[in-house]
Amino acid sequence: MRPGQFNVTSIPLVKYRGSRPAVLLDVRPAVAAEARGLSFRYAASTGSGAHIGLARGWKPQVWALRPLRGFEIRPGESAAVVIGATAGRNGIYLVHSFVVSYRVGGTHYRTRYRVGIKTCIGTGPSCPN
Repeated sequence: MRPGQFNVTSIPLVKYRGSRPAVLLDVRPAVAAEARGLSFRYAASTGSGAHIGLARGWKPQVWALRPLRGFEIRPGESAAVVIGATAGRNGIYLVHSFVVSYRVGGTHYRTRYRVGIKTCIGTGPSCPN
């Protein structure tokens, strides 16, 4: 990928089973050191963005992306946290997992999802295009 181009993945949050809506608050790499040199975009989706395995570019309209903070997931609804990562310098960047913060009513929760993203900026044998 080129510097500044986004590599995108999603964390599926399938069939929320609570009785009250869950409200997304934040998402961050679980290990801050893994994120050095990366810039992120975060969003949420119940549309086609909920099914991103790996993609290039940040396409909010195509993937029906909404702002993450305050995104409400209703009981019985499937959704996803969509993560875009980019870097301004050549290299291979790997974040192994992310922590999603959310609330149900007045109770706050944090869950670690072992969904990662590998972003390769530049060209050469270690960054095939």
